[in-house]
Amino acid sequence: HSMPRLNLRKGKENAIVDTGKVSPRGLMAKGNRSFPATSFATRSGVGAVLRDLHNDGLEERHHATVEIALTEVINNVAEHAFAHQEPGQVQVAYDLYPGRLDLTITDNGAAFPDLALPEGRALDQAIPLEDLPEGGFGWRIIPDLTIAQSYTRVGSVNHLVLRFDLS
Repeated sequence: HSMPRLNLRKGKENAIVDTGKVSPRGLMAKGNRSFPATSFATRSGVGAVLRDLHNDGLEERHHATVEIALTEVINNVAEHAFAHQEPGQVQVAYDLYPGRLDLTITDNGAAFPDLALPEGRALDQAIPLEDLPEGGFGWRIIPDLTIAQSYTRVGSVNHLVLRFDLS
């Protein structure tokens, strides 16, 4: 049988801002992708987001950090948020600034327990990011890879924001 086709929808807001008209916050680029919250679609979806970010100016040296964090979050959405229901869509939106990246991941799966982010545990800093296996870390890796995280649930939609230091 044939593999299912992925529908990776690219958002229309993905455009580089004219630097002569940059807001005081210095926004360089915005973009978003939507894809099914399944383990099959995670690799393709995360790859599409990384290509968009690269094309919008994310330096190569930050790719592994963003990829590991985003893959872990999307895998958690697929495994936990949609554990007891049909997989839904996950949307990844980004705001790229000089020195900073904000990723907003939204889905309509189950909420985090107690409507709060789980506690993170330290990652072995002696292992280079490139040598870490993909996935399987749970939430504990996210605080080590980001400088801030926030979670809100609005109606039936989860909103997770991850902030990365790109300096």
